[in-house]
Amino acid sequence: MDQQLHGHTFDVDCVALRCNGQVASGDEGGSIVVHSTRSSKVEYQADNTFAGGVLGLCYLSNGSLVACGYDDNGLKVFSPSLELVQTLVGHNGPVRCVTVTPSGSHIASGCYGKVMIWSEPVEGGEWARVQVLEDHTRAIHAVCFSPDGKQLATGGGDRLIKLYSFGEGSAILAHTLGGHYHYVMSLSFSPDCKLLCSGSHDRSIKYWNPADGSLVKSIDQAHTTSYVRSVSYSPNGRVLVSAGEDNTMKIWDAETFELKHTFQQEFLTTHLKFTADSNYIVSANDDKTVRITPCREYHITGLTPILNLILHIVYKWEFVSFLEPNENTSPLEKVMRLLGECVYNGGYNVTSEILSFLSPAHLPIQITPTRWRPTKSK
Repeated sequence: MDQQLHGHTFDVDCVALRCNGQVASGDEGGSIVVHSTRSSKVEYQADNTFAGGVLGLCYLSNGSLVACGYDDNGLKVFSPSLELVQTLVGHNGPVRCVTVTPSGSHIASGCYGKVMIWSEPVEGGEWARVQVLEDHTRAIHAVCFSPDGKQLATGGGDRLIKLYSFGEGSAILAHTLGGHYHYVMSLSFSPDCKLLCSGSHDRSIKYWNPADGSLVKSIDQAHTTSYVRSVSYSPNGRVLVSAGEDNTMKIWDAETFELKHTFQQEFLTTHLKFTADSNYIVSANDDKTVRITPCREYHITGLTPILNLILHIVYKWEFVSFLEPNENTSPLEKVMRLLGECVYNGGYNVTSEILSFLSPAHLPIQITPTRWRPTKSK
């Protein structure tokens, strides 16, 4: 059964997930609300952030929140408690989408015909614009960095997807992907960076090879009665979820591209994200709610109990399990936290070795190195 988060008085347009279990959401009235997933309670709220509504959100590694919306210079950075930190000046009009690199060093934001790249502040400074991309001719609806941070994909009203190589804060156009015959609304890279998925007003979902820009697969009537609003790969790479104007969410097998399940709804889902453990879909909806929908059964595999334990530690560290201990923390939770710290502090290499030793045949498709702190060189 869905967990419902209430607090909005307008339709919700976007969500963002923080590693401590908080969910931020923005609505058409310009309000941003931060919920705790454990208590379902509102922890912070900021109203009238944008005159025409909040269109996009993303969390930075320090817990700050980047928001974009319908407003002149519609790009802002908020503290974890939603106090305004900085208005990023440069866009002349509504900013429809925003994303951040896995390292947290750069932001990409899209408006009409332009994508702007921003660099993280040095100590005591502010976010600064370092590049403007003007390869689209219409409004930009989607921006997405690859999980390894080496690619940037953008899509818009000109029906095109632009794919850039990205490094050291600089984006270089590599491929232009054509094939949609209506607006490109959403983009998502697979965790191993080998596929890029796009959702469009033309009702289709398309899978592309980022290496050469070729079309791999097109599901032309993914949502048969109306257009696709949002697509998102699960972090374990096993499934993709899509939301459409036909009031459905659909789960697709990431390897075979086959439909696995359809959630029939009485409301429209406008945006969705997976939790870091891939077990839940967090969605923004036009009934003024944020919903958390279980989906683990659609990508479950025959993992050994000990591997399930390790994966629980790995993924839950990033989402909900390991909040700061207090007087009510059980001894078992304290032991689990210590074990989690060992895995986390060991970095990607140590975790991969543990997982490979336990069950090499059942490893997730990809555990992205950028999810971990780099292993310190000796």
